[in-house]
Amino acid sequence: MPTIFFDFDSTVCTRESLDEVIALALKEYPDKQNLVEQVEAITRQGMNGELEFKESVQARLKVCPLNQAHFDLTGQHLKHCVTPGFKPLLDWLKVENWDIYIISGGFLPSIKPTIQFLNLRTDRLFTNGIRTDGNDDLLSVDTSSLLWTNHGKTEVINYLKDTHTITDLVVLVGDGSNDLEAFKAGAVDHFIGFGGNIERPKVKAEAPAFVTRAEAIIDILKKI
Repeated sequence: MPTIFFDFDSTVCTRESLDEVIALALKEYPDKQNLVEQVEAITRQGMNGELEFKESVQARLKVCPLNQAHFDLTGQHLKHCVTPGFKPLLDWLKVENWDIYIISGGFLPSIKPTIQFLNLRTDRLFTNGIRTDGNDDLLSVDTSSLLWTNHGKTEVINYLKDTHTITDLVVLVGDGSNDLEAFKAGAVDHFIGFGGNIERPKVKAEAPAFVTRAEAIIDILKKI
């Protein structure tokens, strides 16, 4: 069975999930706009390969205090932010018997509701996790996740291949430099850069295939 991995932020979803969590937490801050712009700038640096993944996440998490409710509420909101064309794409993949995974450096509570909304298997969802105290305040990132590294997507895909969970053709679709990196590291057979929500110059320049519409992914997969 062929396998396809999708990035979540700015690929399956039109938004960056952690940025949305932070924007929600900043809602009552008088300098919200300035802080949101700082967060978005850090995200761009990370997605363009100018900043390591962990540095990008850690810098954003320091902007303001976060709690479980911020992640949960964002998760419910993001269900309504699925990228146009992705629902038909996922339906086509199911009919064609592709094994569908979602792999994201984002955090489980803000992503899982969308995966359930799309009727995808949650045991095919790989994200980072958060640790909270008894009051649901964020304590730290769960550093036990394979994704909590600067090369997390490569490590997760290789782990699944090493454990024989994946034994056939592997394709990755994503918008960021960390997605491109997994292809360059040999973790996947094919990589499709996705620019439907935002075009990352490095990905557009170096991806073997680059599309801006979900429908175009089907055209490429039919030729593989």
